[in-house]
Amino acid sequence: MNRSRKKHSRSRQGAVAVEFAIAVSILLMIVFASIEFVRLNMLKHSIEHASYLAARRGMITGASAADAVNTAQSHLEELGVNNATVNVTPSNITDETDIVEVNILLPMSGNTWVSPLYFGGTLDVRSRMLAERAAADMSSAVPSGA
Repeated sequence: MNRSRKKHSRSRQGAVAVEFAIAVSILLMIVFASIEFVRLNMLKHSIEHASYLAARRGMITGASAADAVNTAQSHLEELGVNNATVNVTPSNITDETDIVEVNILLPMSGNTWVSPLYFGGTLDVRSRMLAERAAADMSSAVPSGA
């Protein structure tokens, strides 16, 4: 009886190794996918914040579109975000400008950590703000209706 237990125990060790290999590979896939989704979420929030900061910079009196672009790009550089394209509308901000719009396009390639092949495409974020002018000018710039 002792011999049959040893024989059964030895054959079971091989099954345990196979089960462990399957379970660990699935667990690691879930862990790496979670890390990648967290990174994608962080990238989205980072470019949303950079867009907001750039729009705030562009809305003040005397600011230029280049100031807004530089604000967004410096914020993204601090976070390690690469290859972002920042567009400011209008390209020439004057005292008559009512609304400043900042659009940031971020390609996923070069910005993901774990699996750049699986997450392609581009994140696209836009912020719009009323330019800082007299209160009377601002009230006429607000779009009416819903």
